[in-house]
Amino acid sequence: MFTNQYEEHLASQPDNSRWDGFDRGDVGAVDYPADQGERVIGRMTNEAGQRVVIVEQYCDDLRNYQVFVSGDCVFDNSEDRARAITVARWWMAGCPA
Repeated sequence: MFTNQYEEHLASQPDNSRWDGFDRGDVGAVDYPADQGERVIGRMTNEAGQRVVIVEQYCDDLRNYQVFVSGDCVFDNSEDRARAITVARWWMAGCPA
């Protein structure tokens, strides 16, 4: 069987429809004009108990992606969604060398 929930999520979503184990959500009501805002696009807790969260900020056609680990921003890069996901997966895997 699976050793943890993250591995179970990975195995159950072979088409990447759930960002390889990250759940999706929303940061809630944000007081921005209609064309601006932010939303959580992935969040999960790793084996070390750290909460890994991917946040997308948007304004018209511009996007910025951030990765937070236990509330601290560890990655902030405009328009590089794939890199943000890679960084979040690295934290979920326990930051291997």
